[in-house]
Amino acid sequence: MADELHLDAPSLQRLLDHFEGGRGGTVTAFRPISGGYSRLSALTTVRWADGSEESFVLRSDPPPDTGVFVSDRDAEWRLLRAISGKLPIRTATPRWYDAAGEYFGAKCLIVDFFQGRPLSDIAQSPDEVPRAARIFTDTLAEVHRTPLDVLPPELERPADWESYTEGLVGRLGRLDSIVADSNPALHYAAAQLRAHRPPPVPLTFVHGDAQPANILVPDEGPVLMIDWEFGRIGDPREDLGYYSHLPVPPNLFQADPQGFLARYRERTGLSEEQVNEDTVSYFYVLGMARLLGQMFEAADALAQGRSRGVMATYMMNGTSATTSAFVEVARRLTS
Repeated sequence: MADELHLDAPSLQRLLDHFEGGRGGTVTAFRPISGGYSRLSALTTVRWADGSEESFVLRSDPPPDTGVFVSDRDAEWRLLRAISGKLPIRTATPRWYDAAGEYFGAKCLIVDFFQGRPLSDIAQSPDEVPRAARIFTDTLAEVHRTPLDVLPPELERPADWESYTEGLVGRLGRLDSIVADSNPALHYAAAQLRAHRPPPVPLTFVHGDAQPANILVPDEGPVLMIDWEFGRIGDPREDLGYYSHLPVPPNLFQADPQGFLARYRERTGLSEEQVNEDTVSYFYVLGMARLLGQMFEAADALAQGRSRGVMATYMMNGTSATTSAFVEVARRLTS
């Protein structure tokens, strides 16, 4: 892999010349776009020799030791290729992959651009919140109904619900082992979660970063869901829990929790005992455990003078607030 990241038009042109030399493609536009906390992204337009034009989105790893959240581009590329065209919802169509960072200096995947409006933007209108909540709930239900046999064989397949959930609880209890300071609150939360497990459900495909900003709504046809870097097989309530406390207004779950969950149960066939506000809170803790560990690492690196990028500073407050929320959930379990 090259030593310097260069997510730019000349690098893309070199990639196109290599992979699509016979089509005579020319990069005519290239600009960075928002890529969330973890990746670098860009939008580009290419004109082919026959006069046609196509637009693509590039999604690249950031420079080493600058991102807060860590994920695997190889795994994301395999997953995108496996699910493309296989789900009731749309997913980004994969086109090319710079697996070794030969062209961009970092691993970079390139997918077709999709013309759609982020569901998070639609939800900003109070009149559209009920519609946005229906779209979001239905999209999650479709993801969770994905046949597991379409997923790449490299994706970890838990043996059963009990061992999978125990593994998540154990991970929570060990989170502070990766940083300098012990955190008794996490041990308390893990103990309560272990003692008050909810009813099991079948393990499903889980998005891992389920939020309205990752759903694009076209004028017609199925929505498209993006950013599958944390996609995995797990408990579907992890997606519900993760989103339930997301501090990005308007929160479509918090707007009407009972209505949100009733529609989800209707779409999935799960019972009220399995899916309710208490079980969602339980899986908020477990659904956030992976990311909280990375937040701890980023904050710890900053405290020791090893910067992990500007977002690491914000993680200092984020880890405290998330830990407090974990304790609140644990206390409710005992009441």
